[in-house]
Amino acid sequence: MKFSIFASLLAFTGLVSCAPVPDVEIERRAVTLIYPSLAVNIFTPSNGVVMGDVYVFRYTAQGIQHETNSLLSFDFPSGYGGKTCSFSFANGWAQPPSEVSNSRKVQLFSVGGPISATNTYTSRPYRNVSYGIFSVTSNGAVGTWDGQTPTFPCPASATTIGFEVAPQGDYDDVSWPLKAGLAVVVL
Repeated sequence: MKFSIFASLLAFTGLVSCAPVPDVEIERRAVTLIYPSLAVNIFTPSNGVVMGDVYVFRYTAQGIQHETNSLLSFDFPSGYGGKTCSFSFANGWAQPPSEVSNSRKVQLFSVGGPISATNTYTSRPYRNVSYGIFSVTSNGAVGTWDGQTPTFPCPASATTIGFEVAPQGDYDDVSWPLKAGLAVVVL
């Protein structure tokens, strides 16, 4: 009796697993990436400059610490209200080893106030929220978050939001093109 129940169950599951299944298209989700429209590289002990690349580095020479952070402006169009924004770092190309070295860890902060081409290390918007640290691979092609990937509510109306990237370690050197590397992802 037990054998016949087992055999019937086995035959039924075999029939069910062989039943034709209609082709179903997997829905593709459109992913929107927003890259910075402006990068202002701010230096200590000197000033800032607008460049086409984003630079993050820190080193000490002759007892003086030199640091470069980048202020990044992201322009959001309207229509993203109710959506979640996140961050991604993938520029799809490897950089020469001289442009990515040491700990390769980058801190990300939001900034309070607009970013201007005239910003300097001592005259700039203040750091607001720390979004965490990401590590860039040794060839500079991909960045991974040390912990959960941070998120924030996407703005509902057209606006510009500023962020700052800064080195994490004492000796860091990471750079990437403005329209590659760090992006905001609209989920």
